[in-house]
Amino acid sequence: MPRYNIIAASLLVLVLIFALSSCGAVAGLAMKADRSATLALSIEVPAAVDTRIRAFASTGGAAAASTVPLFDAAAVTGTLVARGMTVRESVVPSPRSYRGAYTIKDLSGILASDPGLAGVFAYSQGDGWASLRIRIHRDNAATLTGLFPGIDRDLLEALQPPALYDNPVTAEEYRSMLSGLLGKTAASAIDGLVFKLNLDLPGTVLESGGGVVIDASGRKAIFTVSALDAMVLEKPIDFLVKWKE
Repeated sequence: MPRYNIIAASLLVLVLIFALSSCGAVAGLAMKADRSATLALSIEVPAAVDTRIRAFASTGGAAAASTVPLFDAAAVTGTLVARGMTVRESVVPSPRSYRGAYTIKDLSGILASDPGLAGVFAYSQGDGWASLRIRIHRDNAATLTGLFPGIDRDLLEALQPPALYDNPVTAEEYRSMLSGLLGKTAASAIDGLVFKLNLDLPGTVLESGGGVVIDASGRKAIFTVSALDAMVLEKPIDFLVKWKE
């Protein structure tokens, strides 16, 4: 597997949670009252970042590696299936993109069997309600990298994303480091990336927090964070949605 598959864990470390649009990452998670859910992922690395990562990571040079996919669909699928998800789609539409859709039969069961993930995602149910809380900080972010096989540790250490390493720098300081490492064009492309989670719910929202926006229907929660902030985690990500069932 190519070294630069590391992009899934370094520049897009939260990709399991958030799928992307042409200028960032957007994920769709549809919850159901029976504790099942469907997850849609779509990842596309900006061309400028793709070029620099390939040049930096590939011994054959960027041109020689330009047709090799950044993502291994089969490997990502294997990891998610091993955690109890069912594959509906898992493809690489282009060398720098990935698209997948999965069914989760029992979200609470998956979390109960994986203490690491349970430290990031908390799903709860009570009398007439259910809730989902996602907490990501520098102490638990590394858990998410385990969802992506083929991570090259040498390259990861070269990039030193503060979310994963004891690298106590600010977002602005880390951006300056990326600019020197990957070039100003690639760093500017990262500036435009956001991670966005669209959460569809089986009932109206009763409570929310952590910057969540509720749409007019009252049954859809939207959370957005910049990619740079996610890579640094200078401030922990902590959001909650509670809905009626």
